[in-house]
Amino acid sequence: MPALLAPAVADFRRRSDWFFASPFRPFFIGASLFAASAVPVWLWLYLVHPAEVAGMPALEWHAHEMVFGYLPAVMAGYLLSLAAKGARKGALSGRSLALVFFLWIAGRLLPLFVPFVFGAVIDLLFPLAVAGVLLGLSRGPGAKQSKHGLVLFPLLAAASLAHRVFAFGDGALDYEVAALLSRLGIAVGALLIGAVGGRLVPELTRLALGEEAGERVPEPYRRFDLIALLSLSAGLVAWVLMPSHPLTFVLAGMAALINLARLGRWRGFLLNDLPTLALHAGYLWLIAGLFFAALAASPASFVPADAALHALSAGAIGTMTLAVMARLTVSREQGGLAGKVVRLAIVLVHAGAILRVVAPFVLDLYRPLLVSGGTLWSAAFLVFFAVQIAPLFGGRIGVRGA
Repeated sequence: MPALLAPAVADFRRRSDWFFASPFRPFFIGASLFAASAVPVWLWLYLVHPAEVAGMPALEWHAHEMVFGYLPAVMAGYLLSLAAKGARKGALSGRSLALVFFLWIAGRLLPLFVPFVFGAVIDLLFPLAVAGVLLGLSRGPGAKQSKHGLVLFPLLAAASLAHRVFAFGDGALDYEVAALLSRLGIAVGALLIGAVGGRLVPELTRLALGEEAGERVPEPYRRFDLIALLSLSAGLVAWVLMPSHPLTFVLAGMAALINLARLGRWRGFLLNDLPTLALHAGYLWLIAGLFFAALAASPASFVPADAALHALSAGAIGTMTLAVMARLTVSREQGGLAGKVVRLAIVLVHAGAILRVVAPFVLDLYRPLLVSGGTLWSAAFLVFFAVQIAPLFGGRIGVRGA
């Protein structure tokens, strides 16, 4: 019997070694599957079976899982990969990575079944563990980039716990604070897009354009980029703290205009490479979210607040995280199957985000647009999930490390 099991055990180890060989792989695969499944579950809860989930109203559970579940997983995959590159070889073992990944899974599943207090504590373990791993990696030589998450993940841990606590309550103040904390999590993701995207997007654009662009290349990182980040920070802080205040109209509107100028400096209009162009489109969603936040805060409330929130979440965060994950995980084979599938995922996620943002503008079609948008958005991540796991089943379609 042991002899018969030996090939199966060896195969399992091979697949496990591949899965945990790179920090981005388990988190990007897990986040993709989670995004593909959590939104349909929320749509079912909203349309068919309104109920409490993990001690929270269904709407708050949906917000919590997308902001404090999906987003930190993508951030962990990206930041741990950067940190591991600069650290000594073997500084992040497969076992350590597996433990952190399973803490993330526990934070998504166990709160559904255990008492509320235990679920809240379990959910804290993942961001604190990521911060601890990043701290360890940052002590090695050349690991400067690992410091990015040392503040972000403790902040997300605190906000996640507070969100669960206030979402558990049923008073008006509880609702307001829970909504504020959801906006805070989205703002962290949006600010990360502005900070990391501000270096990543022009760099990848420069590579995609090559020598054919001549002098028409993206502007290098300069003082204007710092001004754009400061304006983005001010606009997002105003939106988080006072989404209906006239000051938010001013600050978010200025941030949108300044960051629109920043995007123009990156020369995305010269591109014909969809995966790279998707990074520009993701940043454009950030700008659209700021514009919508400004218009929603205007005295006339030109835009529904829900449109601004989902332009920043489903739009900016959803499309940009997919675009970044695709660049890290899928090799650039323009004619390969992986490239075609990734292009399909990019189109689907943008279509889904557009329908979700349009929904509150057309109240008579709100539910059909909501369902259609959520379905397309989730389908994008399901398609991308399938691309990533193909090597586990013997497929070699351009996935890095296959």
